[in-house]
Amino acid sequence: MQAELLAHLERIDQLVSALAALPWLKSAELEQARQVLLDFDAGYWPVVRTMSLPLYGELMLLLSSGEAVSLLRERPRLAVVIPLHRGRAELLRQTLQSLRCQLGVEIECLISIDGDPQDRQLAEALLEELESEAQANSWLVSLLFSDVNRGVGMCRNQALAQLEAPFFSCLDADDVFHPLRCLHALLVLLREGLTRLNTGWCRASLFERKLVLTNDRLSYAGHNSFVARSELLRQCGYQADLRFFEDTEFMQRHLYYGVPTMDSPVVAHYLHTEPRADYLSLSSPCRLEVHAIPDHPYLCGSVISEPLPSWRAVYLEYQQRYRSLSKWDLPRAFPAFPAS
Repeated sequence: MQAELLAHLERIDQLVSALAALPWLKSAELEQARQVLLDFDAGYWPVVRTMSLPLYGELMLLLSSGEAVSLLRERPRLAVVIPLHRGRAELLRQTLQSLRCQLGVEIECLISIDGDPQDRQLAEALLEELESEAQANSWLVSLLFSDVNRGVGMCRNQALAQLEAPFFSCLDADDVFHPLRCLHALLVLLREGLTRLNTGWCRASLFERKLVLTNDRLSYAGHNSFVARSELLRQCGYQADLRFFEDTEFMQRHLYYGVPTMDSPVVAHYLHTEPRADYLSLSSPCRLEVHAIPDHPYLCGSVISEPLPSWRAVYLEYQQRYRSLSKWDLPRAFPAFPAS
């Protein structure tokens, strides 16, 4: 373990040196970046091989090739929407901390509170606590509040309507981003000329130290961890009035209109805590969570479940619905669409 740890420390030093190629990253911020990466990897050491190593490897290639400098001539701005309903303090603090410590990007955080005044008090208290600590980067935070619980789709919509940054992403209130997740994802998106980049390949439990990989056979499981250009919202809108299955419907709409997208070749970007007892998603019945595979270089878990017939029927219903709609029907269903 000692040799592995020393090699990892050297890898972080090499990565921070490579980040110096970005002209808007100053020496003080680079030194902070080293500490942020060390702290993150030390805190999640059991999953570092899945979380950090693939990301570090690909980012090093981008930086050493000179592509990063040509793609990002100035610090990019990224809005991140966090829907919040009955949040847990210890999890939400980790979520906000991971966003506060994003490296190389300017974060605009929009916390959309879904009808519970206690969530508002919790968010305000945690934000005040974080502002009192030394952090890697500055950020802008907005708190949005709905008087009634409307569901995560409409909750996100409230925040997405306020976006001003050229790029956006979403983060659940019980997930955390890797410190370089946003910078890396933006670089890949720009290099490939994409409108949306999926980054939700892998989730790792903070409690049980195991991973859940979203198998590509579960294509309708939703990709709530993505980075996209904000122009996508003007083109397609977001989940207009959906309470459940909102990620699925959003991706189906993109597929229908041929929105250019791809999955990041990096295996994992973020950790995920176990869902609450009342959690429901289209993908949850289709997952089999398994414990770590010893000595595997990257993957420490797998999903080997076939969709249940009842959930397959939901997916087919979406397919049929979108085949039957014309480009003249969709603008009426989703007013954000421009008229054809």
